[in-house]
Amino acid sequence: MTKPCDVSRREFLALAVAGLAFLKPARLIIDTHLEVWTFDPKFPFHDPEHPDLKRVPVAAPVENEVGEMREFGLKYTVLVNPRYYGWDNSYISYSLHKYPNLFVAHGLLNPLGPDPAGRLRYWIEEHGFQGMRFSPLYDPSSTWLNSKEQYPLWREAERLKAVFNFYILPHQMPMLEDMAGRFPGVKIVIDHLGKPDLRATDPWVDFRKMFRLKRFPYVWVSASEPYEISLTKRYPYRDTLPFYKATYEEFGGRQLIWGTGYPKPRWELPMNQELAFVDRVCDFYTDADRELILGKNALRIWNFPNA
Repeated sequence: MTKPCDVSRREFLALAVAGLAFLKPARLIIDTHLEVWTFDPKFPFHDPEHPDLKRVPVAAPVENEVGEMREFGLKYTVLVNPRYYGWDNSYISYSLHKYPNLFVAHGLLNPLGPDPAGRLRYWIEEHGFQGMRFSPLYDPSSTWLNSKEQYPLWREAERLKAVFNFYILPHQMPMLEDMAGRFPGVKIVIDHLGKPDLRATDPWVDFRKMFRLKRFPYVWVSASEPYEISLTKRYPYRDTLPFYKATYEEFGGRQLIWGTGYPKPRWELPMNQELAFVDRVCDFYTDADRELILGKNALRIWNFPNA
């Protein structure tokens, strides 16, 4: 007669597996691009393209992101100054210092302004930033990105171990490739999958120019925010998937990262769908590469607190 406390071998193994699953640590999730802004008059807008802009439909204060990080188990976030503030990174600095255990920070820097190397040094040494974002996309015919006038800025970035991320168009990639080759001490992140233009007759002609940067191990592509690229503007943005898959096949899992772009309130994707895009929609990723893309790769780019 079997005693009540007796457990079959099969039942014992099932219980053991369940226990191990319970003990398995949560995966590391890091949002590598999050823009926050407030309507607090201490932080007025100075949008370079829209100097008369004083307000947008909704505020997205940093406290909203803190709540989402807790709800969805995000460990860290990289704050990036939105274009609304122009070259004034004060609100990002405020957010970084209010929650120093959650964030690292990137500002915006005018590459054509006075002493950009000095401004980089100021935000990194005085405010604790780890990098800057540049947006040649706003001037499609610009040639400043790899001009000799930018060399002092990049040399200073190498000295400071800064990270540069770029909001850039596909046809501008050769300029970035030039600078990546000249300044290997600067870690580079390409935003929004390199912005392939799905409206073009053949978007692949220019898009493939980004693939040449895969030879630099200090270059990463942000494989995120499909709504920035999609023509349908409908989840799951299947018209973007060939570009995500090709980028993955070219760069591999170790050179891709993930980010959401905007905090709650999310007018594009709620966080659960942001994660589902990586976990289920991009079904060509391996599970091991998802771990890299969603968090582990970011540890090789930024110095997170207590990481």
